[in-house]
Amino acid sequence: MFEMDQDATFYGVTAIENRFLLDYLPAAKGDFIKVYLWGLFACAHKSSDYTLEEMSQELFLTVPDIEAALRYWERRGLVTRLSDHPVQYRFYSPSQRQQTAGTPLQADARQVDFSEAVYALFGDRRKVSPAEIALAWEWVQDIGLQPEVVLMLLSHCMDQRGVQFSFKKAEPLAVRMKEENILTTDDADTFLRHHQAVHDGTRKLLSRMGKRRLPSDDELALYEKWLDEWHFEPRAILDACKETTGGDPSFKYLDGILKGLKERGSGGTAQQVQQQLKQEQDEKKRVQEVFRRLGVTLDTPAALRLYKEFAALQPHEVMLLAADECSRTKRQAKAEDMLSLLEAWKNKGLTNEADVKAYLEKFREANLALRSIFDACGHSGRPTAADRALYEKWRSMMDEDLILFAAEQARNAQGSKMAYLDKVIEMWHEAGITDISQAKARKKPENKISKGGKTVSAQQYTQRSYTEDELLSVSDDLIEEARKQRG
Repeated sequence: MFEMDQDATFYGVTAIENRFLLDYLPAAKGDFIKVYLWGLFACAHKSSDYTLEEMSQELFLTVPDIEAALRYWERRGLVTRLSDHPVQYRFYSPSQRQQTAGTPLQADARQVDFSEAVYALFGDRRKVSPAEIALAWEWVQDIGLQPEVVLMLLSHCMDQRGVQFSFKKAEPLAVRMKEENILTTDDADTFLRHHQAVHDGTRKLLSRMGKRRLPSDDELALYEKWLDEWHFEPRAILDACKETTGGDPSFKYLDGILKGLKERGSGGTAQQVQQQLKQEQDEKKRVQEVFRRLGVTLDTPAALRLYKEFAALQPHEVMLLAADECSRTKRQAKAEDMLSLLEAWKNKGLTNEADVKAYLEKFREANLALRSIFDACGHSGRPTAADRALYEKWRSMMDEDLILFAAEQARNAQGSKMAYLDKVIEMWHEAGITDISQAKARKKPENKISKGGKTVSAQQYTQRSYTEDELLSVSDDLIEEARKQRG
């Protein structure tokens, strides 16, 4: 029904309260006052769809300059941003604001100064919302940090996470600073430097793993634990990361590796970690060598456990000899056989490579000699420890040829041929017989030869050649004896 003539706008007035002139105008910048006055004018005389771009053209200011000015008056409670889409502001009377002191829109001077400092910190790089300012102010009011400390915290988060970081996600760091009694800017500087070192170290680690992103809070917490609680140097952590190449590299995987290093007594320096890892790599190679020679496939933890049992009995070189012997047996080689063999050698006082090799050579010689003796006397079976003991006794009395001749004399003996052979050799030894011609002239002892039996002469006896399988059975004898000794 009624409307104002558009030309009347040029002849009308815009009311400005004296309280604005007295309380707000002296401290404000000229452009900020310019924007405020024009905003009051626009409230009365511009349409509801009036934009900041139009205001920018009419005031010869940039849109960011106008937004900065409006934020300034927001912090003083004279303007409120109602919405972003579309952009809409509401202006308040200075007298109205002073009458409603104590409402959320009314700010004290300390809060205003803090808000100004936060906005200045971000500048044009980011539009900070009033809600974010309110949250940061809670860190001062509720948590108890100094405003200067909170500003340092915000600057630190901006450097670490980028200008668009979440104030909400920064809050746990504010709580932690309070828990660690960060009271001064010097305290904050020391704390944030350490936190920056954790962040930088975590990013280097992610890069080492081939991951191009910012670290998560959980990853930062793990890195800080390795650094502060477990006392690993940053370089040592990077060196330990090499061990993750066997699987999917992750902080969880690395946490297990570092935990293992710590439990196994590794120090925290890079040199100590490198030394520990090298020792373990060398041990792994030794373990693989032993079980490869043994011909047994086990997973790494099981192989390491068994290797430690072996190592408690014998050195590595002796383990290899035992693995070789066990792998030569006719039956499938087993780790239990190797353990028995190592223990048997230890009980015999054989604890180095040279002694064991000499023993094995002697063992083989005795077994092969006994095979020939068995053939000569007609004894069946495989050599036993008792047989080898007899052979050693006989060799102390006479040479191999004479022992074989004596074995021929026992071929047709009734009962135990080895017992009869032992009797013959003892008699010949007591009689001083040292060669076959003397033995032939000597009357044979009573042997209860069965009817129809006859003695085989030395000329009729031919020493047999043994097959490869029969030679390998020497290792079977060796393992069997070791197992019996072990019980």
